[in-house]
Amino acid sequence: MFPADLADSNAPENIFAFTKEKGIEIELLINNAGFGQYGESHSIEKQRMLDMLQVNCHAVVHLTRLYLPGMVARRRGDILILASTASFQAVSYISTYAATKAFDLLFAEGLAEEMKPYGIRVCALCPGSTESEFHVVSGQEKFRRRTETAEKVAHTGLQALAAGKKFAQTRYFSRALRGTGPVLPRTTKSGSTMISLG
Repeated sequence: MFPADLADSNAPENIFAFTKEKGIEIELLINNAGFGQYGESHSIEKQRMLDMLQVNCHAVVHLTRLYLPGMVARRRGDILILASTASFQAVSYISTYAATKAFDLLFAEGLAEEMKPYGIRVCALCPGSTESEFHVVSGQEKFRRRTETAEKVAHTGLQALAAGKKFAQTRYFSRALRGTGPVLPRTTKSGSTMISLG
């Protein structure tokens, strides 16, 4: 066990140093940490937004980059990156969060192709609303409904990773919303996404 705050830019290096010192080879890297903040962008604390970018994007890339060389050398390894239903479109009032998760999705999909020759599987997990402290932390208490269990979400992600999929979704409504991409205008999806996230 090594506690770390990924809002600290030094945390990924500290985690890597700990595992290296202990002789721990990482076969499965799960980039699960992340948070959002509900509200109008101009009213959200500046540091809160910057920390969101650090945790949701910078730490994901940093940790992945640190552990990739070992996986490449061994010609095996798995990386699961937690994205979101919000990855697929702009979402009002969680604009920064949705943008960070779009980054995570595209990073995972691109990396998955790069790593195929090395036997490394990479998958972005895009769940809808999940039983966790996310809604409380993000200031979305009123959207705490229609959630899936964390166990079910994790099972879906690991199954997709084992099957070699580049991304996975967990809810019918999440999949249905993504399928409206070619049909609904982007402005319609921006407003409707809150239903899926809540």
